[in-house]
Amino acid sequence: MNHERILAVHDISCVGRCSLTVALPIISSVGLECSVLPTAVLSTHTGGFKGFTYRDLTEDLVPIDEHWGTLDLKFGAFYTGFLGSFEQIDIVCRLFDDLSHEGTRIYVDPVMADAGKLYTVFGPDFPAGMRKLCERADVIMPNLTELSLMLGTEWIPGPYTHEYVDSMLERAREFGVKKVVLTGISFEQGMVGAVYRDFETGETGEVMRKEIPGYYHGTGDVFGSALVGACESGLTLAEAVEAAVNLTVSSIIRTYDSGADIRFGVDFEPGLADYIGEVSGSKRGITVTPVTDEDSLRIIASLANTVWREAYEGIVDRAQTAYMIERFQSYEAIRDQVDNRGYTYLLVRDGPRVAGYCGYVPDDRGLFLSKIYVHRDFRHKGVSSPVFEHLRTVARSLGKSKVYLTVNRGNEAAIRVYEHVGFEIVESADNPIGDGFVMNDYIMEMKV
Repeated sequence: MNHERILAVHDISCVGRCSLTVALPIISSVGLECSVLPTAVLSTHTGGFKGFTYRDLTEDLVPIDEHWGTLDLKFGAFYTGFLGSFEQIDIVCRLFDDLSHEGTRIYVDPVMADAGKLYTVFGPDFPAGMRKLCERADVIMPNLTELSLMLGTEWIPGPYTHEYVDSMLERAREFGVKKVVLTGISFEQGMVGAVYRDFETGETGEVMRKEIPGYYHGTGDVFGSALVGACESGLTLAEAVEAAVNLTVSSIIRTYDSGADIRFGVDFEPGLADYIGEVSGSKRGITVTPVTDEDSLRIIASLANTVWREAYEGIVDRAQTAYMIERFQSYEAIRDQVDNRGYTYLLVRDGPRVAGYCGYVPDDRGLFLSKIYVHRDFRHKGVSSPVFEHLRTVARSLGKSKVYLTVNRGNEAAIRVYEHVGFEIVESADNPIGDGFVMNDYIMEMKV
């Protein structure tokens, strides 16, 4: 773990979870020393509150820099967010020059626009100034509006094609950064997340989750802070994006479910324990964990929405796939299975990243493996073997002599995987599942 100081340069709202009141606890939670440099002090943040006070601290920034210079302070990383003027951008660039050492990392969240429009406090020339800051960064995390403005290209609303987003990621290479993370990306209605590219390794990926209705203040700060904390803890970019999305989405879900006043920001604090676990677990390899908590079950439902569509592509028609997801793997269906039908769900992680899941229930025949799915990024990497070993242990502890499952007769790839770990086809079954749909399956068994 990196124990150097991180300097977070943001404004601070005394009430309302955003900017420094988010960055400091999240980054510190994973054992990193987070120093702060407030660019302004507000009584509340500006979203939804009236009559808030605002004190600009621009004139204090240079004296602080000069004082730190007398202490020979150097920072291992900088994390910048909302900056209110060209003068503040220039001062932050000076901070980079004065307080960096060889190897210092710079993370820039170019907070200035959303939904195709600049925030009203900025003039049309501001993106050029923000671009100058981004060109000093190692990692930038804009939304698509901000990236479009800095590139001088027209913003278009989503959902987007993969080709378009890929082209925008590639355009970001112009900044000279090492890594870029694009937030608020949607490839299909109802799903939203982040895409990323590491220009040093060539790694590109995405982390998508089901969209929660409404607008929530401070989510960009939660995401950015979690990303910085994870990257500075030694996680890969892919692992860090996964951890940041998980904390952000779980925070939104808690806020939405509680009906809390959204002006005060999202309820991220209860999610810090899971975030710490993801970050600290980055070196632990494959873990298989039984889950019943709401956040984890929602992660499973979101993953199912993605993985099932891929798994059944070309095997059953899309209408049937959508029906199966809603009936068997929506959050409500999974919650009912756990609460009322004796099911246990396992969340499978590779380090901090969610790799897959399974659900099982004991019955008179044995231990029924109802679902097991692995995300495409983790297939052929040994993820399923620990799951099957866990299931063998569970079956033996329950006095069951076998684990059994059903698999679509057209799913040859899955059948080969099951046979590889010891399952055998014992019979065929055609099971109506409602709405005129039928599952044409094999039943496979594995002795334990």
